[in-house]
Amino acid sequence: MVAGLVTRANQQEMGKHLTPFLDVWIIFNFLSGVILLPILVLTFLLSKRVTKRHPSLINVCMTWILSGIFSLLLYDLDLPKRGVADDSLHGRFLGGRARPTDPEPSKALCIAQTSLLYGILPMWSVAVFILMYFLLSVVNADGRALNVSRGKMTLMLGAPYFVQFCFSLATLVMSLKDPVRVTREHRVLYCALESYHLFNAMAIFTFVVCLGIIMLETQLALLLYRNWRGLRQAGQSTAVDLQLIVRVIVFGVFIFLGMIVDIVSMFSPRSVVPDIYAATAGTVVFLVFGSQADVLRAWCFWKRDGPVHVSPASRGEPGWTNLDLTGDPEKLTNHENQYVAPLPSPNPAQIADHVHGLHGRDGTRPSSNSHSHLSI
Repeated sequence: MVAGLVTRANQQEMGKHLTPFLDVWIIFNFLSGVILLPILVLTFLLSKRVTKRHPSLINVCMTWILSGIFSLLLYDLDLPKRGVADDSLHGRFLGGRARPTDPEPSKALCIAQTSLLYGILPMWSVAVFILMYFLLSVVNADGRALNVSRGKMTLMLGAPYFVQFCFSLATLVMSLKDPVRVTREHRVLYCALESYHLFNAMAIFTFVVCLGIIMLETQLALLLYRNWRGLRQAGQSTAVDLQLIVRVIVFGVFIFLGMIVDIVSMFSPRSVVPDIYAATAGTVVFLVFGSQADVLRAWCFWKRDGPVHVSPASRGEPGWTNLDLTGDPEKLTNHENQYVAPLPSPNPAQIADHVHGLHGRDGTRPSSNSHSHLSI
């Protein structure tokens, strides 16, 4: 079993030893890509009880939804046939591959999955990088996120899919030139092209982008710490948004571990560890962003909205939370819908109010005349 986790060896050697890992691969991709993340995205888009999320966060969720779908292209969700004795999911692959030792799927289906999957990791990394860029811009309150044009926003949100298209196109061209090298035997859990040059190019690109993500997260953590230290030295409230800090740390640790796994995959391309780790990524995204207070309240639809606590530092101050990322800063209004001057940099309490879409301590909601909240 342990040997199966460390190296793939070949299908004949592994046999039933890889079946549990195949089950894990299927379960995580199905849960995150088909069930959990679609529910989260629909909640962000449709629920009136949830603060409007920034498009970059929805973009991240969409990339993992696509990943789950692409990973399950060989898998048929038909219920198991009665009388079949098997300790696995008993699932039937569209290409006839329910287990590692089963026959190969059709070549066309195998090439299609290979082409789509080889762009997944680069697409993930670019989407998360853009999310962290916007989050840092919001916390900095330096105007970059406030004044970004719709054209630039569209380009940045479309960048992950452009990267996906480029890597998928390159993989498709190489696969069509030499279809014999596209099999499921190479990666076992899914179809892949036996080309170490293309695989290493994908891994290096992902590593570089993830390094940029770590740098952005480090800068964000330092900014939050400096704000906290400055408020403490000034004798003011130091009510830093602990939820934001925890989410940043969890996400940063997960990405850092992903970089290590990425390095492992370059030196041990037949290892199954990177695939199992990648399969859990969508679930981690769901737990990080689906555990926010307003999302949980929206899912508890049988409960009435109650008062939500916000630090006193944010009460009675201009509506910094009414943030229009593509609008004119001169049009910002407070809760009485009156003109206010451009707002100063927010303190951590205001960041908490913005990022998590919290309301006043008395439980009242903002005036319907104020701008919609935008939250990470």
